[in-house]
Amino acid sequence: MSEHAAATDHLEPPATLPVAVAAELIDWYRDVGRDLPWRRTRDPWAILVSEIMLQQTRVETVRGRYESFMERFPDVATMAGAPLEAVLAEWSGLGYYRRARSLHALARAIVERHGGEVPRSLEELLALPGLGPYTAAAVGSMCFGVPALAVDGNVGRALCRLAGIEDDFRRAPIRRRLEAYVADALSENPPGDLNQAIMELGARVCVPRSPRCGDCPVSGCCEARALGIEDLIPRSRRQRVDAVTELAAVIERDGRYLLFRGQRPSLVQDMWEFPTLDSRLASAGTPATTRRLRDHLEGLGWQVELGPRLGEIRHAMTNRLIHCHVFEGRIRSAAAVGAVAEPSPDPYATVDHGWFTPAEAARLPLAASARKTLAELLGEKLAPR
Repeated sequence: MSEHAAATDHLEPPATLPVAVAAELIDWYRDVGRDLPWRRTRDPWAILVSEIMLQQTRVETVRGRYESFMERFPDVATMAGAPLEAVLAEWSGLGYYRRARSLHALARAIVERHGGEVPRSLEELLALPGLGPYTAAAVGSMCFGVPALAVDGNVGRALCRLAGIEDDFRRAPIRRRLEAYVADALSENPPGDLNQAIMELGARVCVPRSPRCGDCPVSGCCEARALGIEDLIPRSRRQRVDAVTELAAVIERDGRYLLFRGQRPSLVQDMWEFPTLDSRLASAGTPATTRRLRDHLEGLGWQVELGPRLGEIRHAMTNRLIHCHVFEGRIRSAAAVGAVAEPSPDPYATVDHGWFTPAEAARLPLAASARKTLAELLGEKLAPR
């Protein structure tokens, strides 16, 4: 058994984070914390939006979209009164569209149950649809001073190292140990500031690999650092990532492209995309591959002849790494062309398919693969937001 393994086997973490250490961490955060737009407000709705946006998305990506999103939906009532398609369109490009649907449903629930005011207690926040323990604790602590620990990846990792807890913080017993570890500190310090300070520490200093302990304001109290195991804990279970091949067809008519909504409801519900299907075939250029794509289009009611492969789009969706092979296509049957309704003046009209210019597509909730196909393969630049 290695020296590190022996050390972790007998590790007894301290009972609590000292209140004075927590205060030092808050002082550090107030001095060097990043200037982010959602940190300039205590509006519960604005903070709630930011927390949902930040789930599984990089801070820099959210920073570039947050203010324009808030301009479009500045309060709960505006979001609740908007059609879902409008919310999805504004969310387009941020990915993980289930969050946008959840935010829309959440706004409507707040209007119905709380008169449009974000509730103040942790229990009421947790009772809202789609609001989990992390987001409820983050909003409650930052906006209303609720002494609740918000455990995301950065917080869990930093606290496990400070406390010397080796196990995976995603496990419920470990989360409870972390909550007990910071309970006194949350009660004696501003809980919102402490949560954000720990988040900042995990994001910028106590990073997953090669933590920058020399820059840590509380490294002298870190159990993992004292034992020399800061690179080894916490243990985590890596999520499996599946490589997926997709096939798509670009069909153009008079500067407009044929897009579908709802052809793959389990993956891109309510999102517009080119005719697309999953493929388990190894090679994207074989006759069998193009035949499957033609069969898919025929199943949608279209007689299409496929041309050359235009290129490949790569993107990620949850635990899927997607390689989408895009082919040129043309309608073989004139009757099929006439079967399609012309684009509605209302870009959010509930239709299954339509012909759209790139500018019209930019106003739709557009799937990431379709957006990348327009921008990268077809040379079309979507209108700025």
